[in-house]
Amino acid sequence: MSSKMVRLDEGVYERLRQEKREGETFSDAVDRLLDDVSLLDLVGIYSREEVDEIERSLAETESRDRANRRSERR
Repeated sequence: MSSKMVRLDEGVYERLRQEKREGETFSDAVDRLLDDVSLLDLVGIYSREEVDEIERSLAETESRDRANRRSERR
């Protein structure tokens, strides 16, 4: 595989170095960071009905958790 030289400002290099994971090359880190999923990519993956069901389920879980915490205090 061929390679290219890229010049980075010191600040950008330092940010990239901090994002680089152990065992990862700088090229691997750049590739991973460029392929990251944006939250905007998730828009529209659930239907309105699915969102409503998720919200209902979360509300029920929160209600149960609050009740459990109250009973544990007694």
